[in-house]
Amino acid sequence: MSSTTDVLLVNPPSAFGTYKGTKMDVYTQVYPVLSLASLAAILREKGFRVSILDLGIEGSPFQLFSKVLDESKPRIVGVTATTPLISEAAQIASIVREKLGKETLTVLGGPHASALPEECLRLSVFDVVAVGEGDYTIVELAEGRPLSDIKGIYYKNEDKLLSTPVRERIKDLDILPFPALDLFDIKRYKSSKLVARKSPFSDLMTSRGCVFNCSFCGKKVFGRRFIPKSPERVIEEIKYTLRLGFREIRNVDDCFTANINRAKTICEMILREKLNFPWTLAGGIRVDCVDEEFLVLAKRAGLYQVSFGFESGDQECLNSIGKGITLEQSLRAMEMVKKVGLESVGFFMFGLPAETEESMRRTIDFAMKLMPDFAKVTILVPIPDSKIFADWEGEGRIISRDWSQYKLHGAGVVYQHPTLSHDKMREYYDLFYRKFYLNPKYLMRRAKIGIYRRTLFLDMYYGLKTFLPQLVR
Repeated sequence: MSSTTDVLLVNPPSAFGTYKGTKMDVYTQVYPVLSLASLAAILREKGFRVSILDLGIEGSPFQLFSKVLDESKPRIVGVTATTPLISEAAQIASIVREKLGKETLTVLGGPHASALPEECLRLSVFDVVAVGEGDYTIVELAEGRPLSDIKGIYYKNEDKLLSTPVRERIKDLDILPFPALDLFDIKRYKSSKLVARKSPFSDLMTSRGCVFNCSFCGKKVFGRRFIPKSPERVIEEIKYTLRLGFREIRNVDDCFTANINRAKTICEMILREKLNFPWTLAGGIRVDCVDEEFLVLAKRAGLYQVSFGFESGDQECLNSIGKGITLEQSLRAMEMVKKVGLESVGFFMFGLPAETEESMRRTIDFAMKLMPDFAKVTILVPIPDSKIFADWEGEGRIISRDWSQYKLHGAGVVYQHPTLSHDKMREYYDLFYRKFYLNPKYLMRRAKIGIYRRTLFLDMYYGLKTFLPQLVR
């Protein structure tokens, strides 16, 4: 950590606690935060001294944070936060204000800030909230420009909350510098073998924006327009990431295969450049945006695992969230994945607007029919910038704005579902994991895979930790 810092970028302490205390605890993921690395890179390119402090990997995070503030005395402290982390972000801003006063500018960014900028300002001591892409916003803040001249922010002026015009999307992502992943101590980022076969791994984002209209998703950071990096830029970024010592890459695009020809070109270039590394499509690609040719090519290029957002085994439920896929497309996608020989992860949700007990039973049966290598179900959480949140808030169904309860897994009772109680959804959540993972067919398949890969005892350990956690530390 530099003794003199222009900008200190901070990741909140609970950033990696998504799965803590849930059936997916063994799937905990710890990784350098790509958004902070991207902001740090462009700041550094413009000549500013920038540091990243990841409190998510620290044992005494706030004690360390206070020490870092004393040593570096940054001019700007920037914090990123998803919805359940917003209270921790506010606590970080309060510590900055207490120790450094108003001389240090505090800035909040991330999905929750973009969704509820005025509320974030009103309920914290943050000076500025950045909405949407923050790459050039943070640079202009570091340059000391008048706040009124900086697009895409909300800020305080005495007792008033003011805002500036919307910042335009970055149209050419190739001009951005490579993420400053070197600012992380990568040896400290280790995850279970369920998350990555090799550690440390790094996230890779080859595009921004999503053109689809799923009502449970938010779009206020990167918007609805699909803006890709060129295949050439992607390859150079992969080379850079591998040179830093990362041993695996996790693609987290919203829409990597939306342009399937571009995705194939990237795979062809990986092969042509003879880049040998394992990678996954962890963000969950759409079942209607994949073909066998791509899967074969991607596997040859090092892809070993693909995730799909199946969401439900009930067509009416899928229609109720505007997913735009059919059950038949999901079945075909899994058939292709199994034929090609890739590992698979299936994402499912309970609590969709049209959900009933019968539809949850169908989803469990559908998951067992699809039989991915790993299946994850969650109870729907209506994040603040989603259509579902707006609809249910208008209907008076949102009963809590305690954002700490809005965890993707393990959420509290924050809404009244149109037809189901939270207890009933929780009952089927537990049933999903029991029926899927304790299914004899699944257990036999995993045993064969475990013997072949020599991971049988590790798989048994993960199973015990999931279903009999009291026996496993």
